[in-house]
Amino acid sequence: MKKLVIVILVCIGFTLNAQIQAPDTLQLSPKELFGESSNLNNVGILQSYVNFSKDVLSSSNLSIGIIGKQVSTTLNLGYNKSSSNGQWGNTFAVSINPIWKYYGAGYGLSKNTEKRTTTLQSFYSTDFDFQKDITLSFIDVYRTEKFGTFGYSVIASKSFWGSYEGDWEGKYIVDANGDFKDLIYPQIPASSEMTYRGMAMYTYTLKTKRVNISPQIFAMSDIYKTFKDSELNISYLSDFNLDLYYGTSIDWKVTKRFVLNTNIRYNTTFDKASESVGYKKSNPILFMIGTNFQF
Repeated sequence: MKKLVIVILVCIGFTLNAQIQAPDTLQLSPKELFGESSNLNNVGILQSYVNFSKDVLSSSNLSIGIIGKQVSTTLNLGYNKSSSNGQWGNTFAVSINPIWKYYGAGYGLSKNTEKRTTTLQSFYSTDFDFQKDITLSFIDVYRTEKFGTFGYSVIASKSFWGSYEGDWEGKYIVDANGDFKDLIYPQIPASSEMTYRGMAMYTYTLKTKRVNISPQIFAMSDIYKTFKDSELNISYLSDFNLDLYYGTSIDWKVTKRFVLNTNIRYNTTFDKASESVGYKKSNPILFMIGTNFQF
C-alpha cells in the first residue's frame, strides 16, 4: 500500500504515527530573533524569543500557527512506502519555506507491529546562508486497546550559525577633527550547538462511525547541550525546562479512503533559567488541517 501526503501550508506540530517530521527550522535572522515584551524581571526588560528547533515541526497539510508576532507558510511533500507485509515503512519528505528562506529534506525508516511502531528519522535543513540544522530522532510509539497510545522520542540536533553583526555597544569612529564618522558594530563569530532532548507523548482516541476525537499531550525537555565558537567550547546539563503541548485532534471520515484531520494545540513553557537572564519563549497557538488519502 502506498500513501501520498501533500502538505500545503505548514507551521508546527508533532505526530504520533511516527511519520517523518521537519525539525529545526532556521532563525529568521540574527536581528529578528528577539522581540521585546512588556514583562519585567530583575535584569530589566524580559525579551521574548522563538525556539524554531522545538516549535516549527511539520505534521499537517494545512496549518496556521501564531508564534509571538511570527506567522509562517511552508510547502511540504511527503511520500510513504510500506513493504508488502506492512512491517517496514520508508518515508521521504522535502520542505520549502520561501518567506523564511528555509529548505529541508528528510528520510525515515519505520518498523511496524500490531501494537508498536519504531522509527529512526533524519532531517537536514538550511537557508544556504546563515544557518543549517541536522537532526536525528528515535521515536517509539505503543498502541493499546483500553488505555490509548503512548510514545517517546530521543532527539539529537546540531545547529550551525554563520557570523553576523551584533547590536551596537556604544562605539563609533571619528575623523581627524573629532567629528562623528560611523558606528562600530561588533562581529559575532560563527558558532554551533549540539542539543540532546527527550519527548514523551500520549493520546486517547474516542471512535465513532464518522469522527475520531483524540485529546493529545506532548512533553519535551532539553537535557544536555554543547556550544562552540571561536572563543568558547562548553558542555553542560540543562537546568529544568519543560515544554507542554496539548490539544485535540479530530479525524473526519469523509470516505473509506479519505480522512480530513483538524487539530488545535496550545503550548506552555516552564524555563526559569532562561527567564532569570532576561529571555522568555514565545508560546505558539496552532490550528491545523490535514488530509490522508490511501490508494
